[in-house]
Amino acid sequence: MRFKSLLFLLLIVLYSCVEQQEVTTTSLSSWNEGVAKNVILDFVERTTDATNPDFIPIEDRIAVFDMDGTILLEKPNYVLFDFAVREMHKRMEEKPELKEKQPYKAIFEEDWSHFKRVGYFAEDGLYSVLLYATDGFTNKEYRAAVENYFDEVKDERFEKSYKEMVYKPVLEFIQLLQENNYQVYIVSGSDPQFTRAFCAEMIGIAETNVIGSTVLTKFEENESGSFLTRQHEFVQPINDEAGKPVNILNKIGKVPVVAIGNSKGDYHMLQYSKNAPVNIQMIVNHDDDEREYKYHDKEMKDLCTEKGWYEISMKEDFKVIF
Repeated sequence: MRFKSLLFLLLIVLYSCVEQQEVTTTSLSSWNEGVAKNVILDFVERTTDATNPDFIPIEDRIAVFDMDGTILLEKPNYVLFDFAVREMHKRMEEKPELKEKQPYKAIFEEDWSHFKRVGYFAEDGLYSVLLYATDGFTNKEYRAAVENYFDEVKDERFEKSYKEMVYKPVLEFIQLLQENNYQVYIVSGSDPQFTRAFCAEMIGIAETNVIGSTVLTKFEENESGSFLTRQHEFVQPINDEAGKPVNILNKIGKVPVVAIGNSKGDYHMLQYSKNAPVNIQMIVNHDDDEREYKYHDKEMKDLCTEKGWYEISMKEDFKVIF
């Protein structure tokens, strides 16, 4: 009788595991049937099955996702850039003389070609906008400004807060990985403090799992307590292009087995992940100008073919965008 009871309990456990597997493998409900969905489900199944040669131990299940254009809308402007531009306009209202100084001048005149001319990493390039916009902010002040931005600003085309401008299918992909004991990280060119203000609520990724282009901060103390103040300098390397693998190593200490991006800025991160014995790389390709935007789509499609990455077509693979 005792043996039968134990056997019955074992059957219940096994049945529960089967049921859980069925739930997991049908969780990508916002995806159309196709290669991309099948590749994702197959990879997760293979790497979590202890009897499969491609099994990955839990401690090595590391996935990295770019943010802008991969998880979050990045047109007509990067969300962080839009935030920083608004902050710079506030500073120009207080000090009009700033309008004659770059990059304030380009912002005031809406001369976006300036940033292409000088390059993203120049002293008055695109990345410098964040430094100028938040110079002298304490981390608490910066966090409050970011939270206020997400509460008040709406995208002009979709008339929604950027809290709602995350790609639902990608969120499901992230959740699927998390359900299968993957540690998922955001690896973005954006400031990690900016991303941390919304990542848990909007994306379901912990603030500790964010890597980005970090602004140097200085520890200060007065009679009311201690705080960190933002400086006019980035901690090197900036988290874009070849800087991404360096910061992944410094932060995580392991090669990711899953790497998802959407642009050439993610090239090095995706190629770095090929160093893992079992790995997968995917590109979210913006080829749907009706429901979102269409840009660099042929370039990304060709790069997927050339490098052996998998394409995620917004037009063909996503039932819904947001």
